[in-house]
Amino acid sequence: MDGNNRWSKNNNVSKYESYKKGANKLIEITNFIFEKHKVNYVSAFALSKHNFKRGSKLINIIKNIIQDFITTSKKSNNLEFNIQFKGNLDFLPKKLTENIKIFESNNLKSSKKLIIYLNYSGKEDILLASKKLFKLKKFNHKNFQKSLFSGDIPDPEILIRTGGYKRISDFMLYQISFTELFFTNKLWPNINKADINFFFKQYNKIDRKFGN
Repeated sequence: MDGNNRWSKNNNVSKYESYKKGANKLIEITNFIFEKHKVNYVSAFALSKHNFKRGSKLINIIKNIIQDFITTSKKSNNLEFNIQFKGNLDFLPKKLTENIKIFESNNLKSSKKLIIYLNYSGKEDILLASKKLFKLKKFNHKNFQKSLFSGDIPDPEILIRTGGYKRISDFMLYQISFTELFFTNKLWPNINKADINFFFKQYNKIDRKFGN
């Protein structure tokens, strides 16, 4: 979900308003994907571990957005899918972490899941999984995959990167070995349903051979 900062500057609005719009856009797009396409999982890279280099001001904005996002979702009570947060959440206040755990218990029986990655690094994900397996002494592909943050969900079939940069930026490095990659110059808050339909149309044209 790249481009919130640039969208803030381009539209002369605060970073808080920009990230808030980005959060609302995530729910809008996720709802659309679940309703119009045969998809059960949507993963969103909301905050990279590397974003902490941008300073505490941005991180505090993200914290406020998460709390507002949870509060608003509770009040509206109109989400029909489950939301999970993954990554190193130690940077969050204890009370917010507790609120997240309660929030994640909503719609648990739903087959539709939105996974939001916070303070996440693909390299660190691999390192932590390796450490877990070293202790267990059970090295194999299946156990390694289960030890990743995404261990309970399938590997992504499609990755869409907004913002114009054609790179992965340390996201799910192990999991995307056969993922179809799509890039757009549009900033995340400007992405729309027509864009999503275009990417799915392009994806459906691909003969996915997985190396065969």
